[in-house]
Amino acid sequence: MTLHPSLASANQLRLGATLRRLDALAPGSVHLDIEDTSFIRNITFGLKTVTQVAEATSIPLSFHLMLANPFPWIEWLKPLKPGWVFVHAEALANPAEALALIRATGAKAGLAFNPATRLQSYRYLTHLTDSVLIMTSEPDGYGQLFNPWLISKVAEAADIFSASEIWADGGIDLPAAKRLYHAGAGHMVLGRAVFGSNDEVADYAANAAKFTEIEL
Repeated sequence: MTLHPSLASANQLRLGATLRRLDALAPGSVHLDIEDTSFIRNITFGLKTVTQVAEATSIPLSFHLMLANPFPWIEWLKPLKPGWVFVHAEALANPAEALALIRATGAKAGLAFNPATRLQSYRYLTHLTDSVLIMTSEPDGYGQLFNPWLISKVAEAADIFSASEIWADGGIDLPAAKRLYHAGAGHMVLGRAVFGSNDEVADYAANAAKFTEIEL
């Protein structure tokens, strides 16, 4: 199980200290949700902050572009050498173009799906998709609680996109992680599970170890 701590859940006034602590943890990536209210009702990181994050850590970066128009960001991220870039199927009339552009940056091309989106319609993109991210909660601003009904969607993604990495993202705790792993998700985006309610005192290593050491 590969863990990807989501920086949006960290204390935004202590990002430098948070990154130094994550360096010792050596996760699969530092995960950054890019939101500008065009796709969901939230604002997270601007390009200046993202660039400084990239300069402050040697950990690979994964980006989840929750944007109505991700194309400018795909170009802006290229100099930062991202490890993964996810775009949302729901935001794109022609996802193949975005996936090809992501691959041109050297990053793995990821396709993200909101809970209500049918996967079958995107089977034709399997040859362009390196990673698939299934939202396991509604990105709704109301606590983003894990929805167990979406475990079956993760299993469906693992079947349809059998050559791709399968990621799960949204409200994941220990019991959910175990079920998601068995359904086919080898990558977990974790927020509160790593940072807790107060990341200044949270023990990142201990919190992450609970996931990597569970009996799968």
